[in-house]
Amino acid sequence: MNASPAHELSRTTLTPHHDPAELVGRWTRVHDGRADRVGVLLHATRAVSAGTQGWEWALRTPDGVVTGMGELRATPLCAHGRGEARSTRRRLRAARADLVEFADPGDPALSEVTADLDLMELELAAQP
Repeated sequence: MNASPAHELSRTTLTPHHDPAELVGRWTRVHDGRADRVGVLLHATRAVSAGTQGWEWALRTPDGVVTGMGELRATPLCAHGRGEARSTRRRLRAARADLVEFADPGDPALSEVTADLDLMELELAAQP
């Protein structure tokens, strides 16, 4: 039995730091100071404008592309549990079904949503 006191771990202790630039092209959970968003990180570059530092980024979500500038905290989607992934996967499958039924056969949105879904499945399968 260990007699040393147990210390509580803060949320920041449990969440590892990730360089957003290293997560480009992956399913990512982004917190930009306003809200958490889940999607494929299209780009993340350091930006300096008017004396402020931060990130300029773009995230493709099932609802469309979201862009932002400023503070950016990003972590791989799989690091936050399967619930978020399940919800996102469900939305992607619904979007793909709608595109198959209603879009023109050569619509690039269909191949994009299919590629995003395949990437998500691949990344989640690679997790222990």
